[in-house]
Amino acid sequence: MVLVLLSSIILLSLRPIGNNTLHRREAASGSQPFQDVDLALNITSDGTRTVALLFGQPDQALNFTTEHRHVKRAINYQEAVCKGGELWNTIQEAFEGRRPPGPNFGPNELSNGWTESPMSGGLGGLPPGWDPAFATFSGGGGRAPAESQIKNLLTSQDKPFWNAQGTQVQTPTGARYHQYYVPSHNAILAKYVESPKHLLGKRNVPAANIPSLVPPLNRLSDMSWYTYSKYAPNPARLRYIGHHFISNPEGSDIIDQILKATYNTNTPNIAWPGLQASINTDPGKALLATPNGVGVAWLLMDRAGVLGRRLPVARIWNANGFRCMLWDLVPQ
Repeated sequence: MVLVLLSSIILLSLRPIGNNTLHRREAASGSQPFQDVDLALNITSDGTRTVALLFGQPDQALNFTTEHRHVKRAINYQEAVCKGGELWNTIQEAFEGRRPPGPNFGPNELSNGWTESPMSGGLGGLPPGWDPAFATFSGGGGRAPAESQIKNLLTSQDKPFWNAQGTQVQTPTGARYHQYYVPSHNAILAKYVESPKHLLGKRNVPAANIPSLVPPLNRLSDMSWYTYSKYAPNPARLRYIGHHFISNPEGSDIIDQILKATYNTNTPNIAWPGLQASINTDPGKALLATPNGVGVAWLLMDRAGVLGRRLPVARIWNANGFRCMLWDLVPQ
């Protein structure tokens, strides 16, 4: 996923992470292809390195009640763990019915400022390292999806639209969501995401003006759910959300640190099945707080009434030079 940083992001020194437990799937003999192995994770500061970590999907906020959703600030790894924990607490509140559901969009909402364009090639644009990942998805029968089972769609915000205030806005934001929707395998895979609010923030549009300059359907989590629901016979079975090309510095840095420390290597080139981290671990919480994880968090919050209680489990690996993240939303 390509994500461009706002110019106002501040880099903070990396503090020690401490010792945490997570899981790696390792090859095993017999009928069980992988087994869980506990690993001690200890990442310490080198005294000079810095890392900026955005909390929020491209248009989400640090504080759910007091900050605009496009507002960003830099946080270090330990703060990411804390923010991921806050997100997880909010998700659980939604599971318990203590948080209102997200907005429901009608069948014609996409026509309000958006153009949906089918792309050719199925999953042909993905690195080969994704093949075994898709083969493990529930509903897939141990096989990667056929091209006919994949909706490869580029959704562009390229037309005038009516905003939530009922005013017609003539200037499109140019936002783009390029995702693969695979209902046969209960999966959504993001290839490229740049949201309306993120683009406007990048253009230094005043925060107070942004809500009136975006269409009602604009967030990654809402677009993912809206589109998947159009094509999936049973949207409640959605289980996997992946990001196949993570190039934003925040997500990339966190993934690299975890892989390097876990495998005691100077390179994060760890192939599938990579490393697994549940939301109940600090690394899992930190991954949830990356730009690639927060869209998953908001989808779970807003669609809890449909999806039910889930346990988010992240998997990170490297596919031919591409950093990858896959969330398994395990039913509870």
